[in-house]
Amino acid sequence: MPTLSQGRSDSPGPEPHRHRRTAESFGVDAERYDRARPPYPQALIDRIIAASPGRHVLDVGAGTGIEARQFQAAGCTVLGVEPDERMAAFARRALIEVEVARFEDWQPHGRRFDAVIAGTAWHWVDPVAGAAKAARVLRPGGRLAPFHHVPQLPVEVVDALTEALRRIAPDFPFDPGLLRETAMDAYRPLFARITDGIRRTGGFTEPEQWDFTWQRTYTRDEWLDQLPTFGGLTRLPPHELAQVLDSVGAAIDTLGGHATLPYTTVVITSTRSPTA
Repeated sequence: MPTLSQGRSDSPGPEPHRHRRTAESFGVDAERYDRARPPYPQALIDRIIAASPGRHVLDVGAGTGIEARQFQAAGCTVLGVEPDERMAAFARRALIEVEVARFEDWQPHGRRFDAVIAGTAWHWVDPVAGAAKAARVLRPGGRLAPFHHVPQLPVEVVDALTEALRRIAPDFPFDPGLLRETAMDAYRPLFARITDGIRRTGGFTEPEQWDFTWQRTYTRDEWLDQLPTFGGLTRLPPHELAQVLDSVGAAIDTLGGHATLPYTTVVITSTRSPTA
């Protein structure tokens, strides 16, 4: 889902990585985030591992450890880097090793990795500085592979969300056109920035895009549990958020109490050049 906004006085613009208050707001309810956000397709995990020279993985923006647990289950050793101590603490309880820092500021202390991944988090990283840091910590032939979920929301949900935000929080910066677009069209500028950032380092092979399509049916309660975990909504006051959820819940009721979302999970990936 595209970031709805970066907060009332921290609007998104074209560079979400500059808006730190939203980027570091997700830990306000880490348990909900971990419970409600979907995991990543197993085929994605398997392909990244198969295309990497080994199984030592650095997870950027590790959050609560959703993708880190998946890579660990597939036999990888995973180190997370996460700027929000609350999210990091949750991940550690799930036995994920996490260091608290912005990736651009994080110190590797000579450590090298076979893959650098990021699960729906690379948009919070400076695309050039992040790719340059990844090139420094990857072994030759190591793989940079940030990936993002791209869900297509039902128009009824988009309309209800738009109406609720305009009525309840009129100063909330929000472009409903973003969610009315075909989801992949809405995300295309993000993927172009990631690709450009990798190219500009001069340290990687030409980036590729891997797409993994799937779908998930959410009950009303499951979708309303996930919605507050998205950027911008994490910073709404509780009474305003409750009204937004009531409006979206009513829209899901008109769909029969559930909504099926088609997803494409997109990987922008490249390997570190041997001479970088």
